[in-house]
Parts: sequence; structure tokens; C-alpha cells
Amino acid sequence: MSSDQQSNPLKKYVWCLVILNFFDGMLTYIGLSFGVINEANPLLVSLSPLALLGIKILLSCCLFSFLFTPFIEIQSRTWRYTLFFANLLYSGVLLLHLMWLIILFV
Repeated sequence: MSSDQQSNPLKKYVWCLVILNFFDGMLTYIGLSFGVINEANPLLVSLSPLALLGIKILLSCCLFSFLFTPFIEIQSRTWRYTLFFANLLYSGVLLLHLMWLIILFV
């Protein structure tokens, strides 16, 4: 393990979550704008596609800010597994969005 990974063990998991959240927001915006998907989150269903995109971008910025806090240096396996699981779930959602877009444009 490199020294950066030893001193910042959560960095790659947080980066991945930032990127996945951003792309989820972009694909959700595209899907809602074309009317091919519906928002499944009951807390966000009443918002416009642009408002949802804004919230997702804001959330990505908040997650990005974790990279500059002591949180990133936590040596806990629990946090690593939690972030890994969150990334795994987000990857599944992202694949679902990509399938919808392929169906839409092919």
C-alpha cells in the first residue's frame, strides 16, 4: 500500500462517491428531461429536473469537501466497507440509468 493510501485510506472511496453522485445527477436530469424515467426518491419526486441536478451537484461538492478534512484519514474498516457498499449501490443505479439511456437513444 502506498504512503498516500496509508495516510488517507478513505480517499479513493470518497472520490468514487463524488464522481458517481455527479454522474447520477447528470443522467437523472437527462432521463427526467426526456420523460423516460421517474424520480424514485419520495423526498425529491416533487422537484424539477434542474432542481434535482442542482441538489446532486451541491451534494457532490459537499462530498468533495470531505477530502480536505480529517475524516479522510480515519483508519476504520467500518467506514471503508460502508463507503465501498455505497459506491457499489451507486454503481448499480448508474448502470440502470445508462441502460435507460441506451434504450432511449438506440
